[in-house]
Amino acid sequence: MPATRTRIVLILALGWVAPAAATDVVLCTDAGRMVIELFDDDAPAHVANFLDYTDRGFYAGTVFHRVIEGFVVQGGGFDDELRAKRPGGTVPNESRNGQDNDRGTVAGARTTDPDSASSQFFVNLTDNPALDATRREPGYTVFGRVAEGMEVIDEISALPTGPQGGFSGDVPDPLIAIDSVSRLVEAFYGELSYPERRVLLREQIDTAFAAGDFPATFGWLRQFRNACGTMDADLLIIESQVALEVDNENAAVAALEQYLRVAGDDHPGFAAALDTYLELVPEPVANESTQITFTSLSDLVNHCVPPEVPSIVDARSATMEEMVGNQTAVRSFMSASEEHLECLAEVIDSPDLAREERAYLTTVHNRVVDSMEAVAGDFNDQVRLFRDRQ
Repeated sequence: MPATRTRIVLILALGWVAPAAATDVVLCTDAGRMVIELFDDDAPAHVANFLDYTDRGFYAGTVFHRVIEGFVVQGGGFDDELRAKRPGGTVPNESRNGQDNDRGTVAGARTTDPDSASSQFFVNLTDNPALDATRREPGYTVFGRVAEGMEVIDEISALPTGPQGGFSGDVPDPLIAIDSVSRLVEAFYGELSYPERRVLLREQIDTAFAAGDFPATFGWLRQFRNACGTMDADLLIIESQVALEVDNENAAVAALEQYLRVAGDDHPGFAAALDTYLELVPEPVANESTQITFTSLSDLVNHCVPPEVPSIVDARSATMEEMVGNQTAVRSFMSASEEHLECLAEVIDSPDLAREERAYLTTVHNRVVDSMEAVAGDFNDQVRLFRDRQ
C-alpha cells in the first residue's frame, strides 16, 4: 500500500500556516537542504515520534555521526562535540510494513532490541535488504524517503571517516550538522532561488513583527526555516516571543534552546532569554522535554548538594525556646548555603563547561542567594513580631 502524503494548508488571508497534519519535513544541514517524505500510513509510530522531535527542535545542532560508504548515513543523537543528547521514549518496531530499506529511504536506528528506536535515524545509501524484516527476524523500520536532496546525503557519504570522540570509527571529517528540521509548508516565492527567497522572507518577518502581527510573523518564520535561512540570535529571540504569543510553547522552547547554543552570553537578550527558558523548563536536568545537552550537569549539580530550607516559626504563638531553635536552624542553613555557593562557584569556573551549562549553573547560584535572602528576611520579620509581644 503506498504511503499517503498530506500537506499543510496555507491560509492566505491570515498570513500564517494552519497546523494540518504534515508528512513532509525539511532538513537544513551544513551540506545543503533536503526534503523527507514521511510514510504516516505505513509507520505511524515512527512518524509521530520523528515529528515530535522535529516540533521540539531536538535535531537542531545534532550531527551525522556515522557514515559508512555504500551503506548508511546516520544522525540525530549527538551534538557537534559528539556528546549524546537525551532522547525521549522508544517506539515499537514497524518493519513489516511493506517498505524496504532501499536507497534513499529513511529508517529508525536502534539497538539489538527491535523496539528501541528513539531519536536516531539513518538514510540508506544503497539497497540494503539485510536490514529488512524476515519471517524470523525483525528489520529496521523504514518511515520515509529523501524526496529532494539525495545529493546532499551522497556528499556526506563521500567524506573521509575515522575515530573521533568516543567512537572507534565511521565519524566523518568534518562533522555535518543539522541546523534545523521543520515541517514543510507550501512556499511563498517558490519561483525564486533560495537565496532570493530568504531575503524577501526576512523582510516579511521584520515587517509583520514591527506591526505586532504575531501569527503572520510566526508563519513567515516557518517559511524562512523551510528555505534554510540563517537563524541568528536576534531572529531566534523574535521566534521565541511570537511562538509564545500564538500559544506554541514547543516552538518557543526550541527557539530558546537554539538561541542559548548560538548566542554569546554578552548578547543583549541572553539574560532575559535564559530567564524565559527556565520559566518554561524550570529544571532542565530533570525535565525530559528539554533538549539542551547537559551531559555532565546533573552529576555536577548533585555534587553541590543544597541544604534543606528551614521552616520559619510563627512568632505570634512561638515560645522563646522555639525562636532560639529556629534561629539555630536558620544560621545552620546560612552556613551550609555558603558552602553550597562555594561549590557551585568552583563548578562554574570549570573550563570544561559548555556556555549554556555555565549559564544554567549561574542561575542556580543566584537562586541560592535569593533563597538565603528570603529565609533571613522571613526570620527577621518573625523576630520583630516576637519582640513586639514582649
